[in-house]
Amino acid sequence: MAATGKGRDTYHHGDLAAALVQATLEIVDEVGVRGFSVAEAARRTRVSPAAPYRHFTDRDALLAAAALEVSRRLRAIHEEAVATVGTPQERLATVAGSYVRAAARYRSAFDILNVPGLRATRPELRDATREFVDLLLPSAFEVLPPGRGPETAVALLDALHALGRGYVTLLLDGKFGDPGEVAEAIATRATRAARALVAGYSGTDGPPVDDAPAC
Repeated sequence: MAATGKGRDTYHHGDLAAALVQATLEIVDEVGVRGFSVAEAARRTRVSPAAPYRHFTDRDALLAAAALEVSRRLRAIHEEAVATVGTPQERLATVAGSYVRAAARYRSAFDILNVPGLRATRPELRDATREFVDLLLPSAFEVLPPGRGPETAVALLDALHALGRGYVTLLLDGKFGDPGEVAEAIATRATRAARALVAGYSGTDGPPVDDAPAC
């Protein structure tokens, strides 16, 4: 139990960790990663400044836990989007739209996934990335011409990630207008661009970009 000011709140050990992660996402969404502090997360969860360190060794550990949560949410958005998708080409193309939809929903908190150096020092984040890649690799191999190796499949996934991140950056920078209002249109545009990219890797013309069904 911890108290702040006149209020008093009790957290079970498992609940506090989750509450701190949620507070971290909210803070980063408001002030960015650079403005985030463990002390502010503690204040918002109404615990003492020392309480978060019972669950997270330092600031980066809490950011890593928040990044892992964002990664899970991104994967959930993607899995929902491809639940009724029949072709490997479309499963891959949908990745770009999923990135845009996740970024629009979580805004600046999405940037936690790209904190410099964080992924390199946190095996749980590397594992989450590897699991997402493993989810997509079978589709990548299906669309590639015979004889293309794993390096080409990985290059295709890297290109899709770069394309999705590019649209996300422009969306969150306001280049397309208010992110909340244009998110779905931009997700559709990103998916169409990804279809063309996948078609290029597969060695086929693919469906006409403008006539392809929106995701």
